[in-house]
Amino acid sequence: MMAERSEIEIAEAEAAAERKLMMQLQEGLLLDYAERLEKFRKQRQALHLHLSRLATQNRREPQMRAVAAAFDPLILDNRAQVFTLFRGDVIVVFAAKHRDEVEAALIRLRFLFADDPLLADDEGEDKLASWYVLSTDYPAFLHLAQQFYAEQEARRRADIAREHAPEPPPPRPAPAHRLKPLTPAVLGKLEEALARTDLSNLIRHQSVAAIVGRSHPQHMFSEVFVSIADLREIFVPEVDVASDRWLFQHLTETLDKRVLALVGAGHDRSLAGGFSLNINVRTILGEAFLDFDDGIAGGLRGTIVLEIQLYDILADVGAYLFARDFARERGYRICVDGVSCDTLPLVDRTKLGADLVKLMWSPELADAAAVETHPIHAALARTGRKRAVLARIDTAEQIRVGQDLGLSMFQGRGVERMIQAQGQRRGSERTMP
Repeated sequence: MMAERSEIEIAEAEAAAERKLMMQLQEGLLLDYAERLEKFRKQRQALHLHLSRLATQNRREPQMRAVAAAFDPLILDNRAQVFTLFRGDVIVVFAAKHRDEVEAALIRLRFLFADDPLLADDEGEDKLASWYVLSTDYPAFLHLAQQFYAEQEARRRADIAREHAPEPPPPRPAPAHRLKPLTPAVLGKLEEALARTDLSNLIRHQSVAAIVGRSHPQHMFSEVFVSIADLREIFVPEVDVASDRWLFQHLTETLDKRVLALVGAGHDRSLAGGFSLNINVRTILGEAFLDFDDGIAGGLRGTIVLEIQLYDILADVGAYLFARDFARERGYRICVDGVSCDTLPLVDRTKLGADLVKLMWSPELADAAAVETHPIHAALARTGRKRAVLARIDTAEQIRVGQDLGLSMFQGRGVERMIQAQGQRRGSERTMP
């Protein structure tokens, strides 16, 4: 009988742990917040923005960033709690006395999406926003939160089922005509367009964080880069911009100069705590980098990491060594980027004079972690496990594999979600009475 009770207790503990893990997601955080809100609902209201109903072109990253920016003042002053859901919708919960400010933010968003078919009929039903006065609408709001959570749970179970499903046959190669190759003529037109465009909306930040065991991610520095996917979709959606490595590298050199100018201007205060830049060897040796360096305070150079692709290093090792020496003398740190499981054993970080190596996630790492004699272990030991960043992380399981390999620095969308969930949880704790 004791054994049976023990198994029940274990099952209950596992269920509680699983629910706690799910609460890291926005849907889980929303449900947790909604349940705790019952006692304090009289003075609260909520806004449901149905952004998932917008046309596809209005649900891209720049528009979603504008939505977030509209509510930033309310969030920063703890006047509202905002949840961005998987489907793309946004829930804003706020004290009733701040309704005017929320409505002002909504007016900005209506202007932003004025050309969307969803807003074509201004006189009919409001298809963009739903309001909840929680003193009377709390049951409906709680049901909404439960519904979103159920959707997330269904997605999670579907993901697990896919992970355990038999390996599908390899997909057929994509038709050659789907995307056109990048040509010098197309590259020239693209660079002309970029010269007339404010690229600030295409610049992204992604944290490199230390994660030890089950601890929360500790932000170390942010990688600053241009979203190539967004750039392609906006300017040349029919072209594969990476189809020709050398033309693509020329494009990235152009982007390097623009990013150096934007970052060097110092408008982004979030970068004061350290950041990294994707950069080409030729850019480090050019005028744009010298201008950038002139504008950087000497004490800050030690917090800036220059990330150089391995293929760029190998293309001209002499040029790399010259650029490396110049950068290190100025105080910058160097990261060898774009390293795979196959190429890591060939990389000697010490001889390259680099501070960090960025290893790209691949399923092979999961197999390697379980085999002590796999070459990846010796390669990581030579590189230095404390000097390796495991990038392109999407799931907690991938982080655990990295930890099994002795790594503690991680980067990717999965890490960003963990950091965002941590911030939302802290915000929730601050705003609840």
